[in-house]
Amino acid sequence: MPNEGTQRVLVAGATGYLGKFAVQAYKEHGYYVRALAREEGRLSKPGPFTAPAIGADDVDDFCIGELTEPETLKGMLEGIDVVFSCVGISRQRDGLTFERVDYQCNKDLIDLSVAAGVKRFVYVSMQGAENIMQLAITQAHEKVVEALKEAQKSSGMEYRIVRPCGYFSDMGALYDMAKKGRVYLVGEGTNKMSPIHGRDLANACVEIGEGDELEAEAGGPEVLTQREAAELAFDVVGNPPKIIVFPMWLARILVKFIGLLSTQFGDLADFIVTAGEIDGVGPKRGEATLRSYFESLQAAEAKV
Repeated sequence: MPNEGTQRVLVAGATGYLGKFAVQAYKEHGYYVRALAREEGRLSKPGPFTAPAIGADDVDDFCIGELTEPETLKGMLEGIDVVFSCVGISRQRDGLTFERVDYQCNKDLIDLSVAAGVKRFVYVSMQGAENIMQLAITQAHEKVVEALKEAQKSSGMEYRIVRPCGYFSDMGALYDMAKKGRVYLVGEGTNKMSPIHGRDLANACVEIGEGDELEAEAGGPEVLTQREAAELAFDVVGNPPKIIVFPMWLARILVKFIGLLSTQFGDLADFIVTAGEIDGVGPKRGEATLRSYFESLQAAEAKV
């Protein structure tokens, strides 16, 4: 166990894009880091879109458990001061919904944290939630925020909410399409965004978690439209830009059709389409540019 006075953090969602960077960030900030994973091997493997492999120097211990099965989590919060959670559906899995994962798994983790006497809970939600409350994913995230507020009232456990303005990992999809010669956008792609690199966001999460501000937004160093981001991806891969636009009216029809076939995929499609309509710009907390990120993806491919 850590030396007396060392803060101890549990990172939930440690095998995901942000989670892997968060494990490293907390360790670099001097924390004793415990990672929660479904499988030990997933920590040591690099993740997609430049998410790092977690080595022995990045983590102090780990626990194996499944948040959808709370009975597997017994004892994992023993001695923990801070819980960091970025748990959520990043790629839809059959049988799981935003309500079941993004809300209920985090709600169970909150309850376990209260019972274990955890001092502070740091949760990653989403920027601009008040403008898209009709979405299932937003409703799930904001129910977690409300649960944290209630937990603070009832138990005194403090909370901090981080609201990123988009992830570089999502921008990786533009890079992949640009490599194939065509980028597909929902809408004209004129909505503005300031996405942030996972490493920068992880550092921001640690800093926000240690600060006094209850809720804070986190954006990258530059503001771009989706179309500008797509053109940048084409420039990096060296292909002439070819952007195919799906009109919003057509995208909305497709969302309704997908929803009839699958509530899960319909909810995800609704989120993707809505993201093409709204701006997502917040205060600068990151340093890595989108060009440098695309170039890092290109460099990683050259090594394979």
